[in-house]
Amino acid sequence: MPTHSDHPRPADPLLACLSAPIETPDGAACAVVVVAPPAPPAGNAAAAPATPRAASPLRRLARPLLFAARLVLRRPRARQLALRVLKRFPALYQRAYRMVMASGSAPPAAAQSRPGHVATLSPRANAILRGLRTLDRAPANAGARPRLAFVSPLPPERSGIATYATELLMELTAHADIELVAAQDEVRMPASLAHLPLRTAAWFLDHGAGYDQVLYQLGNSPLHSHMFALMARHPGVVVLHDFFLGGALVHAQMSGAAPHAWLDALYQSHGYLAVRASEAAAANGQGQVHKDWPGSLPVIEGATRTIVHSRHACQLAADWYGPGATRRIDVIPHPRTPPASVDRAAARAALGIAPDCFLVCSFGFIAPHKLTHELLRAWTASSLHADRDCALILVGANHDSPYGMEVEALIRRAGPHANIRIAGWTDDDTYRQYLQAADVGVQLRTNAQGESSGAVLDCMNYGLATIVNANGSMAEFPEDAVWRLPDVFGEAELGAALETLHADAARRQALGERAVALLDASFRPAKCSRQYLDTLAQARAETAARHAAWRAAPAQTAPSDESGLQRLAARLAQDETPARRQLLVDVSDWARPGAAFDTLAAAQLRELLAQEYPGLRVEPVYLDQAGDLPCYRQARNAVGGLLGLGWPAQDEPVVDVHAGDIYYAPDAASRAVASAGAAGLLAAWRARGVTVNLLVRTEQDIAAARAAGADRLLCTSDAVARRLAHA
Repeated sequence: MPTHSDHPRPADPLLACLSAPIETPDGAACAVVVVAPPAPPAGNAAAAPATPRAASPLRRLARPLLFAARLVLRRPRARQLALRVLKRFPALYQRAYRMVMASGSAPPAAAQSRPGHVATLSPRANAILRGLRTLDRAPANAGARPRLAFVSPLPPERSGIATYATELLMELTAHADIELVAAQDEVRMPASLAHLPLRTAAWFLDHGAGYDQVLYQLGNSPLHSHMFALMARHPGVVVLHDFFLGGALVHAQMSGAAPHAWLDALYQSHGYLAVRASEAAAANGQGQVHKDWPGSLPVIEGATRTIVHSRHACQLAADWYGPGATRRIDVIPHPRTPPASVDRAAARAALGIAPDCFLVCSFGFIAPHKLTHELLRAWTASSLHADRDCALILVGANHDSPYGMEVEALIRRAGPHANIRIAGWTDDDTYRQYLQAADVGVQLRTNAQGESSGAVLDCMNYGLATIVNANGSMAEFPEDAVWRLPDVFGEAELGAALETLHADAARRQALGERAVALLDASFRPAKCSRQYLDTLAQARAETAARHAAWRAAPAQTAPSDESGLQRLAARLAQDETPARRQLLVDVSDWARPGAAFDTLAAAQLRELLAQEYPGLRVEPVYLDQAGDLPCYRQARNAVGGLLGLGWPAQDEPVVDVHAGDIYYAPDAASRAVASAGAAGLLAAWRARGVTVNLLVRTEQDIAAARAAGADRLLCTSDAVARRLAHA
């Protein structure tokens, strides 16, 4: 699985040159730099498009079954029944699992008609245009309690976020007029929240503009797959419970809730490198790419503000997308309400657990990243396994995958007398009984993806001695409040921790007391809700200021009709600050259908697209001169052909440019560069802070390069550089 360390900043000499500060000698019109040409690939690969991968038998089989799969995915009971049947046939189950996951790697969105969409505007400008069209209809609620739409899974859904939502709502209802938005057949709220109006997701999609603010509780599960369409239509504050969103996005795409959601998010977040990885995985019948790439940048960029529950999640945003992605992210602790009461004896009696049993529990869904198999191996290797007065209970549903079958096999291999069992999914009352009955909680993680474990907080909240490993947000807990193993630990280390806590009741008590004190200081809903309210207020103020600027702009530009609004939207989009800079690589001369690839330019582009650069997006573009004004568009179709991607004809949106962006043309003498220069486009970009870089290949191209106007001229030879210096 890729991590930030797998994506180092590049040593690519071309990128190093293009991203370096401009150093212009005294008296010179621009900087001149010599850059080595890329190493030629084997054969003539750079000069010709790669051959699209043939569809694998697995993919060909998946396509006719996709409709049926979508029907099953939309019906939880049918999904569970299908899983129970498949698990009786392990080989078939594993093959079906790979096939369904691979089917989520469908091509990104092909060109399609969208009501109200303007093809000559960028996606950001289109979003602004939608806002301008409805600006006068925006709710005006000055001085009154804000009307807040709260979009979340709700009880009785089997989701920790549903429980989280009720705890938070208890505090927020005193400060806003809240209406609930859910996509589930049944909602059962506590009596104190039963008065809150409930809206369906379909209703909200059409009426969401009537709210002062929207608060989304977004996690990485199918329960959240309907939210992507809602967030695109009605932006709001997003609580990002998981930084990696591939699971929810793949389900949204596969179920049809948001067609192309996963691949669009993958492309927008990570570019062609990730798209190629997804294509390769699908061709090989693998479905794990959605676990390797976060795909969360469109959510972060589209939100009015984002809330995460750990410094680790915020750091992931900086690592994957650059520090600019964290500008509107707030870190608020994951709230936990203290238990109303703790009655260990009554809980044990209700669960049938002996008063003198040493009970170890692990809470929450069983999953590979929770290292359940490591806990089972450490337990069976420890002295506790042979002690009939010791028990290990996994309080949560088993994983619906081959991993779940592996966990069941480990328990069977522990022997008929092993005091180990899976409790399965429990209702809230039973879950709390296990928390009261347990002596020790064990909550482990690997490859943390920005999530905060509610189960860890549950254990601490009930005063359990809790064993964790220093992975992700769990590394932020102080060592006196939890038993913190190293991130990567050995079976013996976990076994020793279990044996020590078994033998030392005083140490268990001390850890539990410090855990409760930590939660009292920072994690209680009353305190967290105040931070929530601060974020909501800041988001409202920023949105109000933005709308005020929009209202003031028409007075200056006087857009009296739709075309005037479109021009205003384009200008406003250019004024916004994106999370990342762009390197715009001009491929205009070979972007036309059937055009031959430029050998040097294609080789350079392949190198640039072969890595991910945090904080910088490489975007191949071409000059579109079909309209009244020339503009640059994403060159998805040309690059798809170059890389051999198996996608259909693509929509190619207009690109916005901003201060700090980099434009690079690999041929200063190209017709596109001349046209862009003649139209004043490159000069306008330079005036806005875009650096213009042109590659001068021969001495005959010097005049064209000088005429185009550039901040930096690159050469592939010292001879051309010397001529440029004296030209």
